[in-house]
Amino acid sequence: MSKNHSEYGIICDRGNEKKIVKNINAFMADKYGYRKMYKSTNASFLEARKPYVYTHFYNQFLKQGPRWYFELYPNTDEESKTKFKDHTEAGWIIFINKMAYDIPEHREHLDIFFEELLNATGVETKLLHQYSDGEERL
Repeated sequence: MSKNHSEYGIICDRGNEKKIVKNINAFMADKYGYRKMYKSTNASFLEARKPYVYTHFYNQFLKQGPRWYFELYPNTDEESKTKFKDHTEAGWIIFINKMAYDIPEHREHLDIFFEELLNATGVETKLLHQYSDGEERL
């Protein structure tokens, strides 16, 4: 199993979007001085998430140092399709990509950052899928 890519469910109603976004943005700004998550509404970015249909999702990335990327998106799309059908209690999903996890000096930082990020949501989170090396994103 790869520890580079994973998906976590945020155990809440889909209506908790603003609270979760606010909590994550506050965590990133207060703890690390990072900018807020980007709200993606770009048609080509949304098209890439097919067969799921979203009006938007959020993402953030760090291109230098420990390099990471994550997305926040609803578990159930606009057409009532649920990505993680066995976990309908998860209103939102966080996809995590620890891009520099293969560099030993970055591993601890990445693990700590994402553990703190998940805690910062303010609600329970649960690992839904750990990607194997080379496995395509669900």
